[in-house]
Amino acid sequence: MDSQLRLEYLRADALGLSGLFGTALAGQLKLPGLELARQLEDIKPPRDRFSTGERARLARCLEARISTFEPPVAVLDSVRSIETAGASFVVCGQQPGAFGGPLLCLWKALQTVRIARALSVSWQQPVVPLYWNHADDHDVAEVHHGYFVNPNLDLQKITLAGLSSGRQPLSSIVFDDERQCLPAIRELLRQLFGYLPRIDEALELCMPQSGETFATASTRFLLQLFGHLGLVVLEPDWIREDLSHHLAALVGNDPRGALAAGEEALSKAGHEVPVPHAQAALLFRVDAAGRAALRLGGEGFAYDEEPGSRTVAELAAEVVQEPGSWSAGALLRPLVQDLALPVAAHVGGPRELACHAQLAGTRVHLGLPSPAFVPRVSVTLIDAENENSLLHARAPLAEVFEARGAFGDLSTAQGGSEGAEALRTLGAEVRQRLLDQRQALVAIDGTLSGSLKHTASKVSAAIEKLAGKVARAEANHLGHGRRHLRRINHSLVPRGLAQESVLNAMPFIAAYGTAWLDEVLEALDPFGVEHSAIYLGPLDGESGSGNLATP
Repeated sequence: MDSQLRLEYLRADALGLSGLFGTALAGQLKLPGLELARQLEDIKPPRDRFSTGERARLARCLEARISTFEPPVAVLDSVRSIETAGASFVVCGQQPGAFGGPLLCLWKALQTVRIARALSVSWQQPVVPLYWNHADDHDVAEVHHGYFVNPNLDLQKITLAGLSSGRQPLSSIVFDDERQCLPAIRELLRQLFGYLPRIDEALELCMPQSGETFATASTRFLLQLFGHLGLVVLEPDWIREDLSHHLAALVGNDPRGALAAGEEALSKAGHEVPVPHAQAALLFRVDAAGRAALRLGGEGFAYDEEPGSRTVAELAAEVVQEPGSWSAGALLRPLVQDLALPVAAHVGGPRELACHAQLAGTRVHLGLPSPAFVPRVSVTLIDAENENSLLHARAPLAEVFEARGAFGDLSTAQGGSEGAEALRTLGAEVRQRLLDQRQALVAIDGTLSGSLKHTASKVSAAIEKLAGKVARAEANHLGHGRRHLRRINHSLVPRGLAQESVLNAMPFIAAYGTAWLDEVLEALDPFGVEHSAIYLGPLDGESGSGNLATP
């Protein structure tokens, strides 16, 4: 498509921010062990802790796994560059979701690519963008569906059949045409969006395929979208032994005191501890029955709903003995990532920042790496239809966001037509005033009474006919107005939440293809704190003007 993109900036809190994330964007979050990057210079090259052999082994492992997806050459070049001494990663991540996951996955990936490129130039050494495909997660109910704005402008939830919350990691759930009703879902999406010019491309890219898992479907999606930019996608299973080695060492050093000290530092700084380590699932054991969580308890760690416990040393030994059967919980995962990989920076949203803030003191106490943290950018996409609705509804975007999915007053839809009722009242008055002349006319000629009644009826009928036309016009106008408001609310603030956390990319790809993502890459400020609204412009063949610009 020819470039039609335009960019508009709004306040960072246009769609609301958590207290901690808002504090970070304002540059007021100060915690030892948390390096918050507000500009490129805030990111420092990490100390090189990896030998030539370790780098070569990591590169070979990633290349062997990622090559099965037949990625663009740029991905393989990125992987091979890790063998270079001093090479590092900029890391973002998300658990894999149906239909490609929420739009925020795209913004994280683009921001990570942009930062990695800039650091490579600044440091004159390879810095690789890495997307951590968090397929260790097991909350199926959180990811087995997608939300779409259907032709009736309702928000429609489409769920992959045959899946429910359980203990199986997402990497082990295999899609099947029959069990997940994939052909039926594909046909449903085609019915909803078949009028868009690139629907086949979008379905091929975003629909899971029989034989894939949540993990492999997500990896394929990301590599096809961003592989030409050199983005590497990593599934934890690919480096499971290395991750378990560092997890065992972390557990063996008994991190309980350091975790408690880190949380105390966060509390003293005036911030709430998101999930205290005493309550968190710190490790998971994975077997045929799925994931089983271990938390602090008894002599050290204990399984949920199971008697007995094991000491720190005993648990560390178990992880060493069976490295393929363990994964870190959400709280320990960043620490294990940073030990297993040469990480220069993390890109993340409010939840990731809360975790890193909670771990800041732990890093200091245990002498662990402290990569910089870059708050992720926030974006709302506005297609041609939504731009048209914003204009017709005279809806300032900031007010639409502020209304949280309830912009506009639709209460008048339940009432009658004010214009038509006014005409009907006038018609009744005119008819009565005509009839009030009866006595005067009869005094002149008794035969005029009938003519007067006939005339009054004709005038009344003519006004009633006009009132009917006005009523239909007003109803039509009101209907269009309601449609504009429904489109705005359900597309831009679905479920009262940020678009990027609810909707996915499939309808946008069906309408515009994927080339616009490269333009977004160049346009977005990777350290910007504003909320960005991106107007995609008309579809191919429609009129439009201008390249990417600020309106």
